[in-house]
Amino acid sequence: MISSGPHYVGWRRWFIRGLGAFALFLVVAAFIPAWQTDLWFIRLFDFPRMQLGFAGIFVAILYAILVPDWRHGRSLFVLSTLVIATLWQFTHAARFLFFYPKEVASADQCPADRQLSLLGANVLIDNDDYAAMLETVRAANADVVLLTESDAKWEEAMRPIEADYPHRIAIPLDNAYGMHLYSKLPFDGAVKFRLQGDIPSIDGTLTLRDGSEVHLFAVHPEPPLPGDDAGERDAELVLVGRDMRDRGGASIVLGDLNDVAWSKTTKLFIEVSGTRDPRVGRRLMPTFNAKWPLLRWPLDHLFVSPHWDHVDMDRLDASGSDHFPVLFTTCLARDADERLVAPRADEDTEEEATEQLQEGIEETVTEEDGEKR
Repeated sequence: MISSGPHYVGWRRWFIRGLGAFALFLVVAAFIPAWQTDLWFIRLFDFPRMQLGFAGIFVAILYAILVPDWRHGRSLFVLSTLVIATLWQFTHAARFLFFYPKEVASADQCPADRQLSLLGANVLIDNDDYAAMLETVRAANADVVLLTESDAKWEEAMRPIEADYPHRIAIPLDNAYGMHLYSKLPFDGAVKFRLQGDIPSIDGTLTLRDGSEVHLFAVHPEPPLPGDDAGERDAELVLVGRDMRDRGGASIVLGDLNDVAWSKTTKLFIEVSGTRDPRVGRRLMPTFNAKWPLLRWPLDHLFVSPHWDHVDMDRLDASGSDHFPVLFTTCLARDADERLVAPRADEDTEEEATEQLQEGIEETVTEEDGEKR
């Protein structure tokens, strides 16, 4: 009989080494987003923090079981740094748990004419389940509907809702950055290309049923992708944030920001704009990827100025898309014209925002020069 003992010992040794290497990777993945860079392969580590956190728990348990002397020397260092990194990953979602203080107060009572409901849906340009999305829109019965990744086919498919939404702005594009905004309420808006000529956004004034005028910003910036860094996305959000603060009155931003709620980019946007996140202290509500349950994070957002209180929010059926639609109902609890944020953010925030804006502009110019050549 051939003994299998030595082979098992050798296999176990290499498995433990591999496990240690993976543990160190998880440590690096946890902290490398702190690097002040727009490089896409660094910024991508902002997204799967919860998944990497759970991977850290699994690896830590496995490492402690398989390594008999984990309390000593290098093994202790590997395990302790992994535990710290795992805890760090989960702190990013702690703000969205029910015990955390809410950023947006709940509206105990709100007159119907001061409520505003908004449905945001990234429809996925290749998705052809138009009937399901029509049903989602009709069932939600929101005051405002924003579709992103919508092209001419989606515009045609949504014709049946136009009778209920007389105020519309359509930007059908084939590059997955088209947008369609539908409103039951009067909406005076315009299309803007803030940074890139093929990435639109929509800005406008929405008139509520009580006559209050509020500002709505619909956005869908470009995500960090291989060969395309995050500078342009980050810069566009800085521009939107500054526009919101400059207006001073009641404002809302809605859309697929292609960024997670806990990233430094989103935090900078919130500080620049003076807005608040109604999910804080309530729930995280991950919206992407609807097709992969184990790989989901929050990409579709609504942020509000201090004028608003929270009424309700929900994540709806995906209707064939890789994003879940989000439905928010909010209440205008204060005078829409009152300035409730300072005209400028603090000095450090403004300095960081200006630096980020310059980096995004430089990235755009570099890409345009490359296309010309």
